[in-house]
Amino acid sequence: MIRLQTASSRWLAGVAVVVVIVAAVGVTVAFLYRSGELPLLPEGTPEGTVHRFLVAIEQGDRRQAYDFLSPDLRDDCTYDHFRESIRWFENKDIRNPNDLRVTLEGTETDNGVVDVRVRITRFHLSPPSPFSPPFDGGESSYGERFTLEMTEGNWLFVDPPWPMRWRPEVVGKPSPGGQPRRVPR
Repeated sequence: MIRLQTASSRWLAGVAVVVVIVAAVGVTVAFLYRSGELPLLPEGTPEGTVHRFLVAIEQGDRRQAYDFLSPDLRDDCTYDHFRESIRWFENKDIRNPNDLRVTLEGTETDNGVVDVRVRITRFHLSPPSPFSPPFDGGESSYGERFTLEMTEGNWLFVDPPWPMRWRPEVVGKPSPGGQPRRVPR
């Protein structure tokens, strides 16, 4: 039997091989990404502290998250207040890492106080509806700022960090940086 190979059949076989290789690499990368955790940012940095705080919140370790608050903030906000102020986050089904992404945007330093800026993106599935926005991408995002100061050799939060939404009212008490405390979010 005589087989005739044309240029188009060789081209088609080449494309098929490339597609199989790309699919195999994609499956391998997806498997490795899902099976392992992302590495933490360096310990002993403001960014690393924010990262560890958010991981503690995500894992439901409220005590460890509370320990990232500065002594002055802990004086103003007991552990029970802290636990109550993050309950909204824990009660929603948004702790799934596939539904929430936090991206580091940058840091700013002013007189020893560091602001770490992040972008929080939430992913949601909206059922199709005639009332849905025409370009709903299934996500929403917003910025948050974490304010930290080096205290006793550790970077600790001097203002209530997200997802903490409130603390007992403290009127006229300046923050450790000397500036008036920010209004709770």
